Amino acid sequence: MIATVEPGSPADQAGLAAGDIILALDGMAITGADDLIRLLAGDKIGRTVAADTLRNGEQRRVSLVPAERRA
Repeated sequence: MIATVEPGSPADQAGLAAGDIILALDGMAITGADDLIRLLAGDKIGRTVAADTLRNGEQRRVSLVPAERRA
């Protein structure tokens, strides 16, 4: 589940919001934060990916471009 979304971040630009649940990234199931971090690393940085999400019981797909994590 997304806890917060920073203004101007890739998640914000994709229309994601706090409370959204990320179910899959580029077709790969997400079962926890570790999965998401692992799948967002490496070759996905700077490349458009599809995220399957759940918001208020409604499933949807958004496109986003992951960026390096800020310190």
